[in-house]
Amino acid sequence: MRAIVLCSLLSLAACESSSDESLSEWMATVRRTAHTSPLSLPAPLAMTPSVYEPAGRVDPFDASKISMLLDISDHAGVRPDLKRSREPLESYPLDQFRMVGSLGRPGQSVALVEVGKILYQLRKGNHLGQDLGEVITIMDGSIEIEETIQEANGNWIKRRVQLSMREAK
Repeated sequence: MRAIVLCSLLSLAACESSSDESLSEWMATVRRTAHTSPLSLPAPLAMTPSVYEPAGRVDPFDASKISMLLDISDHAGVRPDLKRSREPLESYPLDQFRMVGSLGRPGQSVALVEVGKILYQLRKGNHLGQDLGEVITIMDGSIEIEETIQEANGNWIKRRVQLSMREAK
């Protein structure tokens, strides 16, 4: 039995040494044939320095010019209060409003408007619409609204719009 075990171990050892030799030969061949060349990087671009000559040029960091751009709306004289909290009716465009009636006591007028099948009460000074609209006057059949819109040049202007009562269709 010992002889069988000894023969099998010797045969395994012989197989192992031949596979190591073939592996070593293959690696040597690959090392001889494979030549790696380093990557060639492009030459760095040449930087040409530029000197800033402020004489006769506009100072890009002039604080008065920057503040003038930020306060461009002051030139028109109209400036909306953009920091005030928005009212719920300011999320709807004005064309979705429908005046359905008005109520009033002496000195107190209330307009009833419908938006999305919900009825709202409006009083003078309430805000509505997406163009910073404010209720100016409430009459029997209409509401006068003053909107503040910004023009393309940055100036704010006011325009008056009337929301009239229409008959239901």
